[in-house]
Amino acid sequence: MRLSYLSGLAIAGLGRFPVAALDFYISPTGSDNNDGSSADASFATIEHAQGAVRDQISSSLTDNITVHLAPGLYPVAETLNFTAEDSGRDGFTVNWDGPGAVVSGGIEVTGWEEGSDGVWSASVPKGTESRNLYVNGQAANFARRKLANRKDFQFTSSGMTWSNGQYDWLMDTEGIAGAEVRFINSFTDRYALIQSASNRQLAMKQNTWFNNMWGYDTVAQPNADFGVWVQNALALISDGGQFYLDSAAGTVYYKPLDGENLTTATTYLGVLECIVSVGGTYDDPAHDLTFTGISFAHSTWMKPATVGYPDQQTGAYIGENSTYTPSNFESTRPHWFQMPGAIQISAATNITFSGGNYTQLGGGGIGIGNDANAHTSGVGLGAAHITVSNAYFTQIMGNSITAGGVQADAHHPSNAGMTNSHLIITNNVFYNTSSLFTSTVPILLTYAHHSTISHNDLHITPYSGICHGYGWGSNDAGGSPEYQNRGLYNFQPKYSDPTTSNTNLIAANFIRAYGHSHTDLGGIYTLSKSPSTFITENYVLDSGAYGLYTDEGSNSYTFTDNLLFNTGTWLAQNGANTDNNTFDGNYGHSGPTNWPGNSLIDNISQASVAVQRAAYRAGVEPGKRVNRPETSETGAADSIVTVTGDGQGVVTATISNFDDAAFEGVEFDVSSGSSGVTFTAEGEVPKEIQGNGDTVVKWKASGGGGSVKVSVGVKYTNSRTGEVGERGGSADVSL
Repeated sequence: MRLSYLSGLAIAGLGRFPVAALDFYISPTGSDNNDGSSADASFATIEHAQGAVRDQISSSLTDNITVHLAPGLYPVAETLNFTAEDSGRDGFTVNWDGPGAVVSGGIEVTGWEEGSDGVWSASVPKGTESRNLYVNGQAANFARRKLANRKDFQFTSSGMTWSNGQYDWLMDTEGIAGAEVRFINSFTDRYALIQSASNRQLAMKQNTWFNNMWGYDTVAQPNADFGVWVQNALALISDGGQFYLDSAAGTVYYKPLDGENLTTATTYLGVLECIVSVGGTYDDPAHDLTFTGISFAHSTWMKPATVGYPDQQTGAYIGENSTYTPSNFESTRPHWFQMPGAIQISAATNITFSGGNYTQLGGGGIGIGNDANAHTSGVGLGAAHITVSNAYFTQIMGNSITAGGVQADAHHPSNAGMTNSHLIITNNVFYNTSSLFTSTVPILLTYAHHSTISHNDLHITPYSGICHGYGWGSNDAGGSPEYQNRGLYNFQPKYSDPTTSNTNLIAANFIRAYGHSHTDLGGIYTLSKSPSTFITENYVLDSGAYGLYTDEGSNSYTFTDNLLFNTGTWLAQNGANTDNNTFDGNYGHSGPTNWPGNSLIDNISQASVAVQRAAYRAGVEPGKRVNRPETSETGAADSIVTVTGDGQGVVTATISNFDDAAFEGVEFDVSSGSSGVTFTAEGEVPKEIQGNGDTVVKWKASGGGGSVKVSVGVKYTNSRTGEVGERGGSADVSL
């Protein structure tokens, strides 16, 4: 039996390096005894290269530094911390470039042996802690068994009781003490820890049980019920795809899915919670760093093992073992924690993560300027000019990207350096995300200004697609009457100044197949006031949930030119403190009709040209869709032809090319049903139509008289997709 433990060297153990080179090289087949100056003399570890880069920076910079990572696996045993010491200077940038390189925070599990009942086992180092096993790139479920009906249980301050004998197996299940119960509700996905089982009662660990019992959408009073499971005990393994880790014994157990072969499968336990941390202090931030083409995989998140997961929504939870003021749930709200990301960026500026894959991550994916409790550096917020682009996210257990915090300093910073701003999330693909904590989302932006979420492709997610804002209006200037009545302002200020949320843009995103596991959600979901924030040209499809959902406090947004072809209502509003929103030029498939300037239609061709263009271009920009995993065309047409006629016999055809690529081999056919009418082109008739623009062609009609109907047909080949298109239009022309 064999185990490969993914480890690395501590930076503190590195010596000085030569500082002449501005390019360094790393390879899994390299050696840290090399000087890293060429591909033939590569370092072996990222940590060693980081030391060389620091020496170069501290000496002098006359050019950008580029660290080239050869394709392959780069295991790290400790978080890679990038601070001001690792940052560019004097106008130069430090670039970490590694298409095909994978930085792993896990241990590979090998040497599987088959046991009884189809359950296999393998050895790992004793004391290994993880809540995440990944098999062939997919997250395994906990060993678990579903409870038939939540209503068969009574919920008390100490736990769960039952009278129906069909649940007596709970008392006889080995390892039930230390297991947990999971409750999937309307907008929460809660985990509670079991203390013991006897006398038809599960006694639950405090204070996680208390914190799962009060508030909204709770274990005892869910707004919707999507099931309850008992999980994380070896005796509960029942179905294929389930695992259990016995940390003390150093053994991991797994029951393969049908067709899985553990003798050839690739299996990892996530071990690190944070793989990469980028951040300094507010006075000395990390800066001028880029990470290009590098993939990150195999993390875990252990906090639920000690405090459970008293979920509140989209990755925020009660993270302290406290009951606060037990008479009022609102006493918890100012203290909510955030689920941490495997990649963490705070107290940083001019940072770019471009390309690469983010997969098999046990908490969140990327955390940008989250609260301090979600950063291993201990310094939260303070993210400015941060870009995440051209990446692929899949099998992320929580939010794929969480931008902004939820506590007081996030929305009313006590230090100007804490403010999050100029965050850009663009041209990313999110596929099959929120794989464990199902009330999380692909993209959450809470409090930031001048930030953009654009051209992202979101496909298959259990809750909302893109969420903007937080606080349910309670932190906006003047407060919220709803939260005044609930007593929140006994525990936090009623602010007189606005929050930091303003001037954001959510544009040209393609959101589909969302909302499979919850309710009370939208393709695009908003909370709280955000002046000068525009939500425009997004295409929402394939869900029975809401298209746009302006929840509590949503105020001062502008929604324009969105296509909401979900089967649920195109627009839902929670009226609590929700005002001053503008809706114009939006098209829905079903829902309210009392919105002037907005329309219900049956097919895309009935929408305006602007919205047809937006539907085609939504998601990853057309020119960037080549060789992107799980990226597809939107199904909308790549062009439209608009024909007009005037009283002077002139026929005008406007060909709108929605793609980034040119149309080639263009042919025009101009005809009339009236005999004797001929057409002469006014100017050159193009054989090629440039991308993402409009081309106008005119003909002069002659012969005949009166008014005739003229048809213009256009045939072309899209040079990017290779597809042949035929479009046309007609108009009356006076001769």
